[in-house]
Amino acid sequence: MATTGLTFLHGFHTPRCQARVDKHFEGYCSLQYLTAGEVELFYDARRHVLRDEAMWFCFPGPHIRFHAAGPEGWWEHRYVAFRGPLADRWRAAGLIAAEPPRLPEGHDYLARFDRMLELAFRKDRWGPLRATNLLEGILLELAEASKDRLAAGEPWLLRAQEALSDAEHYPPDYAALAGECGMALSTLRRRFRAQTGLSLQQYALKARIARACELLVETDLPLKAIAERLGYRDVYFFSRQFHRLAGLPPARFRRSRPA
Repeated sequence: MATTGLTFLHGFHTPRCQARVDKHFEGYCSLQYLTAGEVELFYDARRHVLRDEAMWFCFPGPHIRFHAAGPEGWWEHRYVAFRGPLADRWRAAGLIAAEPPRLPEGHDYLARFDRMLELAFRKDRWGPLRATNLLEGILLELAEASKDRLAAGEPWLLRAQEALSDAEHYPPDYAALAGECGMALSTLRRRFRAQTGLSLQQYALKARIARACELLVETDLPLKAIAERLGYRDVYFFSRQFHRLAGLPPARFRRSRPA
């Protein structure tokens, strides 16, 4: 079900899941939720063992594998899959990462996740919008609870994501950014693609289009003013590029926002 900037593709709850996932994800992201049992998870060669209650992300880029690891041979599994400019914006902001997030104390994710799954696939206008709100709230809480661990793990990646997400200063100075990250530009390009599944240019462009979505929804600026604000010299090129990456022309995207 599509909503402004986000499409929910599928989601499910399997009380005794025995699935083995071993693939590169293409074109979409998902949030996975373990509530009983044990899972062995790999992002490329990096291994994690998750027990009892945990969440993790799947997204384009790394080779992702996970399966039951406990003696019972199953785990209780919930997930939701999604894509769209808003998902790109979340990735650009670092809310979706190759690291299982820390779950904050006192959370109520079980009820909220089930409510999100119920709302995401309702056949009306408001259910998916409310599900989007629930999902974004969960992602923000997970990122805030995990910020110290994530910052300690890959500070260069956080710096690169921050710089590339500044959509109103496009194009980025890639050579200067590589210097700030303490590596050669060729090394930054290689390591960044390995972590995110995107080139530096692709990441910056997705952030640019995601910012355009925000301006279309949150302001009444004319298309020409939005294009100029984001560094486009030609509003027609902006419209074509937006249509290609967001799936809708900008004017139609704006009309799709809730009244």
